[in-house]
Amino acid sequence: MSDLDSYQINDRYTRDEGRVFVTGVQALARIPLQQLRADRSQGRNTAAFLSGYPGSPLAGLNFEIDKARSLAPELPIVHRPVLNEEHGATAVMGSQLAAGQPDCAYDGIVGLWYGKAPGLDRAGDALRHAVFTGTSRHGGAVAIVGDDPAAKSSTLPSSSDATLVDLHMPILYPGDVKEVLTLGMHAVALSRITGAWTALKVVAAVADGSGTVDLSSSVVLPKVPDLTIDGVPYLHQPDAKLLPPNNLHLERDLRTSRAELVRRYVVANELNPTTVNPPDAWIGIISSGFTYHELIHALNALGLKSQHEIASAGIRLLHLQLPIPFDPQNIRNFANGLEEIIVVEEKNPTAEWLVKDALYGNSHQPRVLGKNHPDGRILMPSHGILDANTMLEGLHERLSQKIPDKLRPPQKPEEIKNLLPLKVQRSPYFCSGCPHNISTKVPDDSLIGAGIGCHTMVLLMDDDRVGDIAGVTAMGNEGMQWIGMEPFVDRKHFIQNIGDGTYFHSGQLTIPSAVSAGSNITFKLLYNGTIAMTGGQDPKGVLSVPDVAKVMIAQGVAKIIVTTEEPALYKEAS
Repeated sequence: MSDLDSYQINDRYTRDEGRVFVTGVQALARIPLQQLRADRSQGRNTAAFLSGYPGSPLAGLNFEIDKARSLAPELPIVHRPVLNEEHGATAVMGSQLAAGQPDCAYDGIVGLWYGKAPGLDRAGDALRHAVFTGTSRHGGAVAIVGDDPAAKSSTLPSSSDATLVDLHMPILYPGDVKEVLTLGMHAVALSRITGAWTALKVVAAVADGSGTVDLSSSVVLPKVPDLTIDGVPYLHQPDAKLLPPNNLHLERDLRTSRAELVRRYVVANELNPTTVNPPDAWIGIISSGFTYHELIHALNALGLKSQHEIASAGIRLLHLQLPIPFDPQNIRNFANGLEEIIVVEEKNPTAEWLVKDALYGNSHQPRVLGKNHPDGRILMPSHGILDANTMLEGLHERLSQKIPDKLRPPQKPEEIKNLLPLKVQRSPYFCSGCPHNISTKVPDDSLIGAGIGCHTMVLLMDDDRVGDIAGVTAMGNEGMQWIGMEPFVDRKHFIQNIGDGTYFHSGQLTIPSAVSAGSNITFKLLYNGTIAMTGGQDPKGVLSVPDVAKVMIAQGVAKIIVTTEEPALYKEAS
């Protein structure tokens, strides 16, 4: 019987070898299983703790975590979803503190926080406290951050690099499902050895993508670098006593000792390899994660179909699996003999600036380009998603300086032809049977605030159905824009849509804020009992409709109306 004959879908979580099919989100859910099994093979008694808040591109991660746990009951994996991202970050911080307690039952706890880019933003203070506190030697803490660069299912396009740099988190950036597993294990090992929180940046294309992985080749046995700092072996003990002078000592430790050990780990484990290195290279290209894989596709599209052909064109490639922070000497070595370096990265020129800094004052300093040509024209756009098609024109122009005969002209994507004509343009609308079908209807000439959730689709619907939409705010700030609008417009009333998932996540505070500001606002709480937009999860910390009404009365709300097809359910509450 072949492996294919005996293959089961659940093998992605139950097996330790062989080939399995996984999505990016499923690979993330496998990380704690794979890490704990590796620990047991080395005699470590470890556990894992996961907490956070799901949101696209990590939608469904909580379901996959629970499924993985159920298929590995022998492993002590605890998954505790909480109300929002900052609570999850502090909970994971607690998993690192647990290892220092005398009654801890394990050698260490692997802590994994998850959230999309807006969740990283709102959890910034909690994560900064956790970063200063640090991690335990046999535990480790990793922030899994879902980036949505094309705003596929977000109000804003996102790239979390700058935020993570400011939080002093080394960033590991997988470009496919196998790298999710290998770099996920490196993220844990790096965190354990250095005492630093690490980040695993997962863009939508990787989270939503899928592939076949050889499990045995995805298990990482990290090389431990020299851990000596100031003549003493370094061992970080998590410390949450965050008041002076101790917090200043922790800052020094974070910026010096832990940062140096991160550099040593990256070098020892060759996380940023030169993948193509011809002796006569004249140009170098640096990229990371998903963007690196797209770069290879772009070079293929220009006629360079293999590593051999890329090398014969005099092109040197550097794959940054851990783009920030990198070892400056690695960049200097890469730059030797080159005339020009192109840094291909999405959104911000973070790595471009760091490359320029590493080469500044060096005896050999090639021209470094990233977002712009030497004359200021755009080379690589800083908006939208940076895929192979978007790179083609800029790469072709730079490479044509020396090797025009080796390149194929960039082809524009073929336009879709022969589309059937549509006689009716249909706007997006809610699912059949959803209460939002009628709950988003408003009186004529109403000024409306959209909210985060399925009902955000009111932004795409006709005004005569959903009112004059004044825009959408960040999650948890619904209605607060009216406080700033109200004094300066003639209209004296505002209606704000807010879903129950958002309300229990972070929106509850907006109501007493509106009361304290004396604003005339009607919050329309769209209560359907599910977080429908990101997979149908149950909201955490849910109160019944009567209990929500009691809270609002206590907060000073002037009038509460419950609209329902079953008023008998709330007769006693009234």
